[in-house]
Amino acid sequence: MVNSHIKKCLFVFFILVHWAVAFSCTSDDEALEVVELSVNKEVVDFKCEAGTQNITVSTNAPIWEATADKSWCTLSVAGKILKIFVDESEERLVREAVITITAEGLKKTVKVRQLGYEPAILIDTNVFEVEVIGKEISFNVTTNVEVNAGFPDWISEKVKSRAPEMVTSTHAYVVKISTLNEKREGTIVFTEVLPEGASEESTPASASVLIVQQGLNEYNGGAGEDIEGDIKVKVVSGTDTSHQGEDAIGKSFDGDYTTLYHSNWSNGGANYFPITLTYNFAEASDVDYLIYYPRPSGYNGNFKEVEIQYSEDGNVFTKLLDKDFEGAATAARVTFDNTVRAKSFRFIVKSGAGDGQGFASCAEMEFYAKNLNAFDYSTLFEDETCSNLKVGITEADIENCKYPFFKNLAYYMLKDKYDRNFRVADYKAFPNPDIQSETHKTNPYSLLDNPTGISVKEGETLVVMVGDTYGQNVGMKVQNLDVPGGDGFGGVTYPLYQGINKLTMTGKGLVYVMYHTKTLVEAETARPVKIHFASGTVNGYFDSQNVEHRGRWNELLGKATDKYFDVVGRYAHLTFETNDFRKYAATNGNELIDLYDKIAHSEMQLLGLEKYGKMFGNRIYLNVMYHSFMYATAYHTAYNQTTMGDVCDPDVLKTTGCWGPAHEIGHCNQTRPGIKWIGLTEVTNNIMSEYVQTTVFGQPSRIQTEDMGAVYRNRYSKAWNGIIVPKASHADFTNLDDSNDVFCKLVPFWQLELYFGKVLGLTPLQQSDCGGFYPEVFEYARTKDYSGMSEGEIQLDFVYNCCVAARLDLLDFFEKWGFLTPVDRLIEDYDTKTLKVTEGMVDALRKRVESLGYSKLQDTALEYISDNTWELYKTKSQVIPGASATRSGNTITIKNWQNVVVYEVRDEVDNLVFVSSGETTPSATDRFTLSGNWNDGYKLYAVSAAGKRTEIPVAN
Repeated sequence: MVNSHIKKCLFVFFILVHWAVAFSCTSDDEALEVVELSVNKEVVDFKCEAGTQNITVSTNAPIWEATADKSWCTLSVAGKILKIFVDESEERLVREAVITITAEGLKKTVKVRQLGYEPAILIDTNVFEVEVIGKEISFNVTTNVEVNAGFPDWISEKVKSRAPEMVTSTHAYVVKISTLNEKREGTIVFTEVLPEGASEESTPASASVLIVQQGLNEYNGGAGEDIEGDIKVKVVSGTDTSHQGEDAIGKSFDGDYTTLYHSNWSNGGANYFPITLTYNFAEASDVDYLIYYPRPSGYNGNFKEVEIQYSEDGNVFTKLLDKDFEGAATAARVTFDNTVRAKSFRFIVKSGAGDGQGFASCAEMEFYAKNLNAFDYSTLFEDETCSNLKVGITEADIENCKYPFFKNLAYYMLKDKYDRNFRVADYKAFPNPDIQSETHKTNPYSLLDNPTGISVKEGETLVVMVGDTYGQNVGMKVQNLDVPGGDGFGGVTYPLYQGINKLTMTGKGLVYVMYHTKTLVEAETARPVKIHFASGTVNGYFDSQNVEHRGRWNELLGKATDKYFDVVGRYAHLTFETNDFRKYAATNGNELIDLYDKIAHSEMQLLGLEKYGKMFGNRIYLNVMYHSFMYATAYHTAYNQTTMGDVCDPDVLKTTGCWGPAHEIGHCNQTRPGIKWIGLTEVTNNIMSEYVQTTVFGQPSRIQTEDMGAVYRNRYSKAWNGIIVPKASHADFTNLDDSNDVFCKLVPFWQLELYFGKVLGLTPLQQSDCGGFYPEVFEYARTKDYSGMSEGEIQLDFVYNCCVAARLDLLDFFEKWGFLTPVDRLIEDYDTKTLKVTEGMVDALRKRVESLGYSKLQDTALEYISDNTWELYKTKSQVIPGASATRSGNTITIKNWQNVVVYEVRDEVDNLVFVSSGETTPSATDRFTLSGNWNDGYKLYAVSAAGKRTEIPVAN
């Protein structure tokens, strides 16, 4: 259930917006530069004598400093060179110092080691991980003794490893190709050569290097770093004409895809455009394409129409092209027709996503020059996906390949040891969910319909080979849900292009292919795109619709290596913690996703989407999070990890646990504004919750069974006495402790489904075309233009809509429930709006309904139907009297009355005073307590489904 957390977030947002209007900067005319800092060595070794070595410090900061934590190690700076001086060591053992280099808040450390006078051997790299194809390794050895090296036969010496005394030397070895299925480990051991005559008790100094080589049974994706990717042109500064607080243009070239540039929040609409962003290089460079990364979550400010200009000198700009980014949430690559020589690029943003506001945002902007020395796939593989070897490829051909990554990949394939499961797949197109969000007037469904089963680590090089894209834009998203105290939904998008893509992962997470079309027709006709994830880790996922996954739930879940796991059905998609799936759905994951498919499908049916051929082309997405209870928003619904006992356990989900997910999915499905005007955000979505709980899963109704105490007993009684008895507006209860009980406001909406659905059978599960009363109501709301209508007008139009769907004049029903009661009040409901209904508006509605020529609903007390009594409306059974009622104070006890839908208490002039739920079981004892004092002029009535009242004598 959406809770107050979101209201608080919205309140804070508006406060921040107000603050921004008062105190924000207008533009940034001063260039912003992102500081970088790196060193070429992290370990420096010295012999025991005094000595000097240099390391290179690379930074664009005007000032940097270096300090050492030991007095025997001193430093001096000459340009980019840091000179390290060490005094002669008179110590017995190796000693160490740490150098700390700082530049404008950034820090790097370098370890300094110096030999003592006792024998010692220092090696600057002690562990190497090697692919199955082997490779050359090298490292530095510093020692003050003569040494010999020993190593296994699958490692060969490239350079003699005998080192002169007290000399640092580079040692190179070749790790041979492995034909073993399992990985192997070996060590290169350097051992001191003892002088002649040394005591037998003398222990020679030694040091070792561990070599771990992968076997053929487990392809680990390779490193990928040695692939020669395209050349990134570094942005050193930038300017913008509008930004919000600290979110200036520098955030869009800081290398952090979770931060973003954002224009000023106070931008007053589309007329605020254009917004200009300028990016500068250190010098004029060749650029072949750029990549625009939109914000990782949300959509405000995603670029739409943009004019791109370039300047060779950074002063005079020339128009290059116009680009419509369409407000998309996927990273976009813009490739130029010809190489552009430029020192600066300028983006004139003319429009952006965000409800007509003047917003522009950008997570990162990157510029690239093509690398002409890239790997040619045709030398080994049959197509650009590199998923199969060319016919006739031999081990010698592979050995001659100078690209280790592809050499390793090809060798696995040659040995028939390359497992393509989850690494190679054809990905189908899905419509952009915004399309049906607009036509259906709902939240957009999922953007993550294409899970890959691949997980990545931060900093990892991911190699992705893409086949023919058939002119479609294809990308990928990495989503990390592991955000303690937050929700990791969203993630970083990367564009994918035909051929070899080398991508550096800015964060860990699961990978999803983003392949979305601009129209529904395109999604149906677009051809699948073949993609090969040649690196990354296989985590797998479970797809109940994939014949290759059926019966493999335990296997696939058991092999999962990531903290999170994707479970995909026909209509729903879950990403929860792997351990929670193992805990709550260890053997019945297929049942779990089938239940979610049933919830999602049932709600779509009630919406009328199946009848009218408008089923969503995307799934509903549910993810775990860590900072709230449950909520729904664009593209997903989210569930706290503490709720997994309810939402991840099939046995609980199909009983007491179904309400929460049905409620949140119901939020996504709220048709607005026709079935959701002010005050109903937490109301009309529960039409779906009640439908799933009672009709789909056959569980007791929440509004019938939740105990409201001795007076109101359940939500029905509370609603009758809060609206019908005092003749209040539906928007407001009177004389009740809680004047905003959303479940009481739900009652009349649910009563319509009870009567027209359950009693008359006008509901999807009883109609061959999956139509019915509510499918008609929702279709009307989808297709009606509500432009210019007030909240009150929308409420009254809903009454008209229901009359049309029922083919009946239902004005009496809605009048009793306060829909036609004049009201003029400000309502806070995540937003604040006025609900105003006047007598004139009601009169106009009455004439409009009467013009339809429908008859009124006869002999039916529709306002009193409940989950406990709807079957009496089918049979129209008459009330069977029992004994006289007895009264003790304000408590009334009634015995043996049957077929009673409600008990009414009326005063001497027949005004309704109180209403209580009836019972349907024979020989029942019913008891209720009035909210006020009993008056001697009061009368008690038993009411039947047909609305006939039978007076019940009351004895004191």
